[in-house]
Order: sequence, then structure tokens, then C-alpha cells
Amino acid sequence: MEKVERVYRALGLEEPDKVPKGELQIHDELVSAIIGEPVKDWFKAHVKVRKMLKMDLVNLGLEGGPKTEIVGRTKDGYPIYRDCFGNEWVDSGKTRTYIRHCLSCPEDFRDFKMPEASLYNAENVRLWSSRTDFCVFAQVGGAFDSVYPLMGLTGYFRALYQYPNLLKKVVEEVYRFELEVIKLFAENGAHVILIGDDLAYDKGPFIPPRFMMEFVFPYLAGEVSLIHKLGLPAVLHSDGNVTMLMEDIVKNGFDGLQSLQPNASVDIVAIKKIWGDRICLMGNLDLDYLLTLGNPREVEAEVKRLISEVAPGGGFILSTTNVLTRYVPPENALAMYLTAEKYGKYPIRAENRS
Repeated sequence: MEKVERVYRALGLEEPDKVPKGELQIHDELVSAIIGEPVKDWFKAHVKVRKMLKMDLVNLGLEGGPKTEIVGRTKDGYPIYRDCFGNEWVDSGKTRTYIRHCLSCPEDFRDFKMPEASLYNAENVRLWSSRTDFCVFAQVGGAFDSVYPLMGLTGYFRALYQYPNLLKKVVEEVYRFELEVIKLFAENGAHVILIGDDLAYDKGPFIPPRFMMEFVFPYLAGEVSLIHKLGLPAVLHSDGNVTMLMEDIVKNGFDGLQSLQPNASVDIVAIKKIWGDRICLMGNLDLDYLLTLGNPREVEAEVKRLISEVAPGGGFILSTTNVLTRYVPPENALAMYLTAEKYGKYPIRAENRS
């Protein structure tokens, strides 16, 4: 079975020939460690590592657009970045800490405009879809995680209560831009559109459900509607404990949900039992301990458990809860993917746990 069909079968809640698998991103340091050579040609190196790991998909984003500049360094030597909006942040390589947000007062909200989508391109999507057999995911932003960084979480909460109409104006401007990006990705050969929108943290949703219903889900539903009109599946990525949001995620029409963090108390087996006949589940391999600090034997055992308990009946794509980070030892990445290749062939029965 071809890779695109395998992923489509899973997103269609069917059993393909084997469990599809892949990552939203693989850090170059890990790519280099796995393939045993420096990453000189990004495309060739990432094709090679995905073939070695028996992956089925790649996830890509926009290219081009206004430049982000390095405008200084902290006393510890970390770069300070400034984007086209005027946001400034420090990137330590592991975390991003904002120094300044572009939307800090109501006047900023009134004047806010997104760049024109024509400034960007999706040549990387066209490259992967035309020159490889991988299922090409293309990632766009959503209505929350692309909005609150413009003002910070505190600023977002303030806007919710003090000037909700101005906040909605910003949300609608971001939404307009993301619809254009979706069209651009579809025109360039994307097979799946992934909406990256972190709606929750470890304890639950970032904002109360009543605000989700007004400021987030209608816009996500609009993106999904366009994606489906273009004939493509829609997958949501959200970190955190999304358990109490599952009904709304499903109602918004998503074909798949990626992350499903066990360390955020997400029970993928329970979610499969309740929602597995309506949405494909992707992820659940822990990055807090298992893949980063565990050993290959522990990784192998967890992969076999997931395949045994979640894959039967279809509707499951194996991945980490986020990305294959530089902090994952190469032997753990190999254990994860080669175990899945060995034990993930349908029909899948419980004895795969042994």
C-alpha cells in the first residue's frame, strides 16, 4: 500500500496494511545522529532519515515572507529575535521567552494587519509531493495559538474581558490569512492540512469553554470546512489535556487529532473507546521521560502496548506527542519506529504486547 493511501485509510477510520507513522518535525541534530553524517542538504537528509525509520509522512510549513531578525543577544549569549509585527523574544534553543508583544494596547488591536499571503510560498510542499511518495502534511495556524503570542496570555485574557470586539477583529484578521494559506498549500500538492493550535496545558484548556465557543471553535470550524471543500483531510495538533474539549473538536469536523499527551493525563485508550469511531488519533509517545530519558526496551514495550490497545479497528497513526526532538537518543527513535514497523501490521491482536 502506498504511503498516502495508508495515512488516508487511518484518517478514514479504516485499517490499512499497517499502522501509519511519522513526525511533525525531526530536529536536525537527531537526523544527523541517525543517518551518521551532517545535514548538508536538508531535503535529502530528511528523506533519508524518514526512509530509515519507515515513516509515512512529513509535515511542512510556509516559506518566505517578512524576515525575522536577530536584534541582539542576552548576557548569556542567547539571540533576541524581532518579527515583522514587532514581537521580540529570546530563544534558548529549548524555550521561547517574549520580551515585547506587538499588541499591548487597544490602539494596536485596531491597526493590526497580517502580511499578505502572496509574500509566502509553499515550494517545499510542492517539492515533497512531487519528488517523494510521502504523505505531505502542511501546517497552518489556528484561532488561539496564532493569536495570543501577539499580546501574551495576560494580554489575551485582558482583551477577552475588556475589549472583546477588538480581540475578535484580530482573530478574524489571522483567520483570513490562514484561509489563504490553506488554499496555497492545496494548490501546491499537500495531502493533509494540519492546524497547529495548542488549546490546552497539562491541567486543561487555556481559556473557559464559553470563550472557546466564541473566539476559537467557529474559526477552526471555518478552516476545516475550507479544507474539506478542497478535498483534503484536516488534522488538529494541540498539546495539553484536551480531554474536556474532545466533543467540540469532533463536532468541528476534524478527521484527526495529534499529540494526546500521556504526561498531561490524556488517556488515549479511553478516548479511543469514546471517540475512536469519529476521529483518528495520532501520537501519545511520551517525550518527558520515555523517549528522552528512557531506554530502548521501555520504548519498545510502550509502542507494542499502544499498537495492541489503540490500533485495532484502524484510526491510529503512531507519532510522538510533539516532535522528535534533539533530546531523543537515536537508539530510542530507532526502537520506536522499527518496533512499530515490526508489530504494526494488520490484523493486530493483543498478543503483540508480549
